[in-house]
Amino acid sequence: MKRRVALQSILTAGAFSAAADAVTMGTIQLHTDLEVKLDAEKQLLADFEKLFLPRIKKAPGFIDAKLLKFRKANIGTTPERYNYRLVQTFASEELREQWTTNPDHKIAWHTAIERHVKTPFIAYLFEMKS
Repeated sequence: MKRRVALQSILTAGAFSAAADAVTMGTIQLHTDLEVKLDAEKQLLADFEKLFLPRIKKAPGFIDAKLLKFRKANIGTTPERYNYRLVQTFASEELREQWTTNPDHKIAWHTAIERHVKTPFIAYLFEMKS
């Protein structure tokens, strides 16, 4: 009986620890504003589908990725040069950072995305709150 109580205590403590880790790690989004070269737009869209998405979907902690094309400013001023935004959602910043060291990242980012943009690009990291 004592062994069962001890085991339950250990399992309960582990569950609380995992829940605490999930709270401290927090879901994040990385928004990267891109100035896509006009003659590269069609290839960027194809590479996003064929090269980027299949690789990033295998990354631990990956939740979602969207490539947004700027349309218009409803309020405020139109961005001077950025015409696309790449939004990547991960379970935590630590997992997103791990993804950047993965060999697939080189193909997903450098080959599929970065070669089609003028530099510099801007990246913003957001914590998501539900």
